[in-house]
Amino acid sequence: MKKHRGKQMILWAGSFLLLLILSACSTSTANSNVSDGQKEESEKTVPYKTITGEQVEIPANPKRVVYIGQTIGDFLVMGIPIVGNNLPKDTPSYYEGKFEGIVDIGNPGDLETILTLKPDLIINGYYKAEADHNVALSKIATTIPFNPALPYTERVKEMGNIFGKQEEAAQLIAKFETQSQEMFDKLTLAEGETATVFYQLGKTLYVMGDRSFGAIIYGENGFAVPPAVQKNIIDVEGVSFVTISEEVLSKFAGDHLFVLVQDDDESKTAADRLLQSPIWGTLPAVKKGNVSLISNEWNTDNLLALEQLFKELPQWMHQQ
Repeated sequence: MKKHRGKQMILWAGSFLLLLILSACSTSTANSNVSDGQKEESEKTVPYKTITGEQVEIPANPKRVVYIGQTIGDFLVMGIPIVGNNLPKDTPSYYEGKFEGIVDIGNPGDLETILTLKPDLIINGYYKAEADHNVALSKIATTIPFNPALPYTERVKEMGNIFGKQEEAAQLIAKFETQSQEMFDKLTLAEGETATVFYQLGKTLYVMGDRSFGAIIYGENGFAVPPAVQKNIIDVEGVSFVTISEEVLSKFAGDHLFVLVQDDDESKTAADRLLQSPIWGTLPAVKKGNVSLISNEWNTDNLLALEQLFKELPQWMHQQ
């Protein structure tokens, strides 16, 4: 075991040394092609307090940003110069034609690929996963932690702080909050009317909380949260969803049901079996026809998806 760990340390040390050498070489080459005025501009920094409480200096006007995370739609809408991202393998419809010029760095980010992109800022949405990877990224460029699981209002505020776009962030949040209000006005919900989001992934059925698609349907203007969802998911720190069996469906089911289905044969087969099961048929929402079957690509609240989602959701519900 000690020999194995020793080999790992040697490999990491070698990787860091290679990164430092390559980074120094690329920096030297880049500097030779940049005028003194451009260099001075690119080296300006501003203080920033990260979500983990660390005070750091970040580029005042980053030109080449690598973002490791799943909410790239936020960055596209805000016009952030993204040069690299762990791009989704199955591209959702709302991303069609939006990734031109962005390099796929893989998951959770290939170090050599990122290095070749010469970023001046790296935003790491997987900072909790591997400390060693975090350190390696910081050898390439200033790296800051980011939490893509936050509701879009909180994510966009944080992005405004990072990129000095506080006013633009506030305007975007106001815009989408208005669209949210308009959407729920069309739905004319009764006071206390509840909804539940189920997610079929393979043979496993999940109940979702107030993140991603849940962040859209719940809230001040939206559906009320079923008590079991509130108690077992939302009120539990660090929990965004739970797995359930058919036997407890009635415990979590609200007045309206949204069923998100992963786009693969196993998930579709399991979802079909669920919708045909005797237990499912006993749920009040099912008897009333208040069930919406939705592609898993909409299990998000990134800004690019929201532009369509607020228009689509009422149509899905009216097709019930």
